[in-house]
Amino acid sequence: MKVSHIFIYLFLISFFSAPVSADLVIESTSTANITDKEVLSTAISPDGSAIAYVSYDTSRNQQIFTIKTDGSERKQLTNDPNRKWDIEWLTDEISYMSYDNDGIEKIFIVSLDGSKSRKLLNEMIRQGREPVKGDRFWGSASWNPASKNILFTSLGKNGYEKIFEVNIDGTGLKIVIEDNSRQWNPQWSPDGASFVYASQDKNNIDQLYIAKADGTGITQVTDDVFKKYDLNWGKDGILYVSTESQIASSEKIFIINPDGTGKRRLIENGFNQRNPMWSRDGNTILYEATDIPGNKLIELLHLQKPEVISTVSPVVPTVTRTITPTVTPAATGTPVIEKTPEKSSLWQPVLSVVLILGLIVIIILAISNFMSKKK
Repeated sequence: MKVSHIFIYLFLISFFSAPVSADLVIESTSTANITDKEVLSTAISPDGSAIAYVSYDTSRNQQIFTIKTDGSERKQLTNDPNRKWDIEWLTDEISYMSYDNDGIEKIFIVSLDGSKSRKLLNEMIRQGREPVKGDRFWGSASWNPASKNILFTSLGKNGYEKIFEVNIDGTGLKIVIEDNSRQWNPQWSPDGASFVYASQDKNNIDQLYIAKADGTGITQVTDDVFKKYDLNWGKDGILYVSTESQIASSEKIFIINPDGTGKRRLIENGFNQRNPMWSRDGNTILYEATDIPGNKLIELLHLQKPEVISTVSPVVPTVTRTITPTVTPAATGTPVIEKTPEKSSLWQPVLSVVLILGLIVIIILAISNFMSKKK
């Protein structure tokens, strides 16, 4: 066997054995039933049953609305003439970016029934930036239900975009990462212990980075030459928007594992895709798409839910059986039910492909050796 053949074989096996992005399995898809002619910004409720969005009222002023994904229970929450963008569904409130009376972009918060509205911070600092075509910086605020604080992008003393943290009551404002780099679009991890953000490497190329909640322990996630924006971190990976080449204009959603492995396109078909968001329960992903005629669609990906262990004995005709799960005592003395993890539904087809490719390579090598001996 020639050395070159060995390298080809090893390359193919390593390529097709590369880790895929977590265990995300799309069970079904749907389009949210929003009849507004223009939808400018979206966010999904924690349980994935409703959507908050920016659209126009009868006076052509931008307002915040909520609606069930089936198009029912449409509700207007705000009633002012200022433009609005980058909304985020908190627990029982919705945050959004808008202009204050001083003309500076600020974070505002409105209750789900629209009865209460407030400005998060009184400081005269820019807390967001109205999106313009080609501008990937800033991004929406990110809510941490565990610590009840918000991450957002503002300007530091050096004039660069920096990550700031503030409590939900407006106290505790501080810069999270003190260095000379640009940082934007921070998004909390599902457990609230760390966050992902976009910054630039030593060559001024956009990359994704992860830091602990206090801004320490920074690690680089990506290593490519493409611009990145619209970050969102869910239970099965980090979503972001990028392009497939440096000259491509079509925006696509990518997913990657927090350790930098498994990068791939989230949805293979489609034209422009923007603003992906996980529901907090991890069962739904919302994103904005543009069809060929140029209409904006609000798409939903319904993910396969993890199997839940039932401790109730199954009912079988004429026979009574009791299923007792394996119990391991925890450190506190509380029983912990252990479940043997099942293999991902993607494992079998991936394994089949690897085996078939390996067989093909072996056949090619055998033919090649036979032809070499014949010569």
